[in-house]
Amino acid sequence: MEDRSDTNTEAYAGSSLESSDTALLETLILEAPVAFAFYDTTLRYRRINRILAEINGIPMRDHIGRLPSEVLPPALGSAVEARLREVFATGQVVKDRDFTSISPTTGDVRHYESQWFPAPGTDGTVVGVAVMVLDVTDRRRSEDALLRSTERTAKLQRATAALSEALTVDDVRRTVEQIGRSSLGAIQIEIEIGEHRRPAGDSPEDDAGHVLVLPLAVSGGQIGRLRIVLSDPVGKEESIFLAALAGQCAIALERARLYERERATAATLQRSLLPDRLPEAPGLELAARFRAGSPDAEVGGDWYDVFGLPDGRLIMVVGDVMGKGVNAAAGMGRLRSALRALAHANPLPEAVLQGLDRVFSATEGEEQIATLVYLLVNPETRRAAIGGAGHLPLVLRRAGQAPELVDAGSGSTPLGWPETRRQRTLELGPGDLVLAFTDGLVERRGYDIDQGLAAVQDLVRDPSGT
Repeated sequence: MEDRSDTNTEAYAGSSLESSDTALLETLILEAPVAFAFYDTTLRYRRINRILAEINGIPMRDHIGRLPSEVLPPALGSAVEARLREVFATGQVVKDRDFTSISPTTGDVRHYESQWFPAPGTDGTVVGVAVMVLDVTDRRRSEDALLRSTERTAKLQRATAALSEALTVDDVRRTVEQIGRSSLGAIQIEIEIGEHRRPAGDSPEDDAGHVLVLPLAVSGGQIGRLRIVLSDPVGKEESIFLAALAGQCAIALERARLYERERATAATLQRSLLPDRLPEAPGLELAARFRAGSPDAEVGGDWYDVFGLPDGRLIMVVGDVMGKGVNAAAGMGRLRSALRALAHANPLPEAVLQGLDRVFSATEGEEQIATLVYLLVNPETRRAAIGGAGHLPLVLRRAGQAPELVDAGSGSTPLGWPETRRQRTLELGPGDLVLAFTDGLVERRGYDIDQGLAAVQDLVRDPSGT
């Protein structure tokens, strides 16, 4: 179908028009910026300009008096004749917005827009059809290129968003694999770090596709490689996208490595500040457990400490410093050291808490928050002086009785928000159990804290439960 484009125009005339009308018509056809042809009622070419003849790859004179099916490739010729019959039958203008055809001269795919106009005779019947064809290939290619660019940008944004949520190196690896499958259709995609690099051809997948190896580089140099196996060769535009993706992978990988180093440092610091073993005290049985919410959970400021005083009394503390990572662990260490020093000077809860308020205000930032519950236990008298700073209540289960919550300062302010600190005394008997904990034990997504506290009491009531 001759939907074709521009150059200079010329036409053969074959009518009985007056010479002036003929000259005008020839000029209009000659100067027309689009391809043009005119067909008679037998569907044969009566006129054609140079632009359309060049599109068809056939001289103008070889068109005149012949059917499109005699001049053009079979499929295109049949399509043109079908369109002509439609216009002759309906007498209506027909527009083809997007017609694709293989160019007879270049063999590449071309895109055209065409309009088919019925030419009425003096009696109103259609005596011919004129067609104007515009080659819109360049415009369509630009539109397609813009669409592909928009799609690549959207894919890169989705990949960047997914990678931004990857905390660890393994998270980055998994995310990259998902991106490879969903956005690239990759046979295989993986991150290679350090010495763990495989040469091309070392994997069965290499034989099934095209292997690309892209450097993962950050400001400090190359930190790895992104190895991709694709089923099809990669063009220039796709190469640019893959290079941008490799850049985002490198940023995510470096961030994950820094996170893992900091997390390892914080975990080491945190563990070093917790007691290696619990002290022994006559008449008391002590137990402690410290466990992260999940293996890959961030290191926080949760801590506990148990130590004895020279007079035989025992200090037990459970606390929580707001934040994550090294800063939280370091804050925990400062708080623990200050508490031990204050407790050896005056171990009463109210004195230690007031001293911690002063220390905390002097050493920590205004935005920092810390809570704790403090017990001073006398094994001989079976009494415990307790106090707290904004911390959760204790759970007390007396022998043979239901567990209850004991307020050790849950209505008080956290450390660093000074107020008059108070203490209370618990009388303890044989078989009594006192449990202190941090919010990680009772706070869960979808549950309020009261539900968490109730669950802990149920567990204390029936230790065989889960």
